[in-house]
Amino acid sequence: MRKKTDTRRPCILAVDDAAVSLHVISAALSDTYQVIALTKPTMLEEVLRNITPELFLLDYKMPEMSGFDLIPVIRSFEQHRETPIIMLTALGTMEKVSSAVGYGACDIITKPFEPGLLRERIARQLKKSV
Repeated sequence: MRKKTDTRRPCILAVDDAAVSLHVISAALSDTYQVIALTKPTMLEEVLRNITPELFLLDYKMPEMSGFDLIPVIRSFEQHRETPIIMLTALGTMEKVSSAVGYGACDIITKPFEPGLLRERIARQLKKSV
């Protein structure tokens, strides 16, 4: 008897106002994950009514809403009360790291990042959330 395996790739929602950053994220992750890229943070709530990502990658600094502003929006959805959130920032100070965790992010990665590091951190968070 053959075992059924889940071949569906976990969904990651990346929110960043810089299209080049989203391209780098997609290139680094698309072989393992389904990556949904969102350049307009103000659209997050609408997007979450249609998809249920297993992890979020949020840019810290965006013109309309910061990554910190998006965390309460994500947590307002019952199914995302515990979904891992990783912040991406070019401003990798200890203050930013502490703030990200205080707001509800589980990790922070400084840009530019190594694709291998990004994959490792995502895999660690998804393993924890299972």
